[in-house]
Amino acid sequence: MTDSVIDLKQYKYDETEKELRVKLTDYSERPEFQSQIGEAFYIWKNDPDTSSEDITVDQVDDLTFEKFFDWFLYDFKLFDTNERLIERYYREEGGNLSKLEKEMIKDWASSRYSFFEVENVQPGEECTIRDIFTKKQYQVSDQASSNQIRPSDIIGARPIKCGDNTYFSAVISLYPAAFKTLILDFFKGEFKEYRRSNGKEKTKNDYLKDWGYQIGHFLEDVAKHPKYLTPEGDEFVLAQATYHLEESEKALSKLGKIKSLTEIGGSSNDIRIFSWGKRGKNTITGSIEIENNNLRIECYSIDMLSKAKAKIEKELGGLIVHIEDRKKELSGLISKDQSESPAPKRYPLGIKNRKELDSALDRHYKDWIDKPLSILSGQTPNEALLTKEGRDKLSIVLSELENLFEQARKRGEPYYDVGKLRKQLKLT
Repeated sequence: MTDSVIDLKQYKYDETEKELRVKLTDYSERPEFQSQIGEAFYIWKNDPDTSSEDITVDQVDDLTFEKFFDWFLYDFKLFDTNERLIERYYREEGGNLSKLEKEMIKDWASSRYSFFEVENVQPGEECTIRDIFTKKQYQVSDQASSNQIRPSDIIGARPIKCGDNTYFSAVISLYPAAFKTLILDFFKGEFKEYRRSNGKEKTKNDYLKDWGYQIGHFLEDVAKHPKYLTPEGDEFVLAQATYHLEESEKALSKLGKIKSLTEIGGSSNDIRIFSWGKRGKNTITGSIEIENNNLRIECYSIDMLSKAKAKIEKELGGLIVHIEDRKKELSGLISKDQSESPAPKRYPLGIKNRKELDSALDRHYKDWIDKPLSILSGQTPNEALLTKEGRDKLSIVLSELENLFEQARKRGEPYYDVGKLRKQLKLT
């Protein structure tokens, strides 16, 4: 197959990907989904100091909304059907999709936001990343991100498949290498609790799909509170030590023989990066970077840096000369991508006023009562009326919808009078 044929095939995938994103966004603008967006943001934000009544989504900054909206499309479970929005889109609109769109949407539905260690970067083209939880590797084509990241960085992102290429679904979050151990330790405790609550058969991928968004908020909390303690009980700071290398080749040779160090990323004459691994009781976590005859150790506490320095000074001896130690304030560690996202609208696309909104919702729920729902064990709301068990389940669903729309009404967002639905079902 010639390069031109391959390029044409990928071009078709790329054009399909753009069209599919627009279709998904338009679909999410339907009144029945927009009415849930405020409550969904409250869940995603996971802030105990904020109540759902306090949140006005159209006042959220663009970066935060873009990250939230990515989660809303792919991971949030809708209140009325317990499906994810992308799953419902495929169920309702799959018959109208092309073969390429179906292939793409199935892959996107199984995607999950995770945290990755950057292994290699070709600036302006692509990067190679590895999931720090599942160890799965991805080669991602992204011009903007590959100009900002470098080997050993940790990023929060959602890779999605598009033909032979993989892209990031939205903006990425960038963290220093020293955050890796902190993320893994947090994950360990949360995954254990997740399996205790949901069953031991649950996998890491299940956790990342259902609870993974909490990791990002945990890291934001770390950045906002510099007094946060590491798992070892030390104050969390990004601590660095810089040395001048007298003989780089000899130093690299000796570093390569330290069993607790692993070189990551592709080797080059310009930069070499090593990561500490866990071995024995005297665990050291962090990274070592060699560039332009300088060696820099980076850890996430002063005590950890002291251990790392002692180890390196012992192994390299007269090959290094200490230059300086420094601490970085946490408030500036997490990068803020400037990508823009349109602010959410008060009414969904195609709806100009409240009268049109009411009509659209009436039509939706008129059809809804005859649609099978997973939350009703595959029965339609009308079928659920025939048994006591079904009526009990339906009552819970209607109560949830009632509460949901009441909160939406208070926030000035699209809402529906569930009393109309009760009348249709003769439950008044």
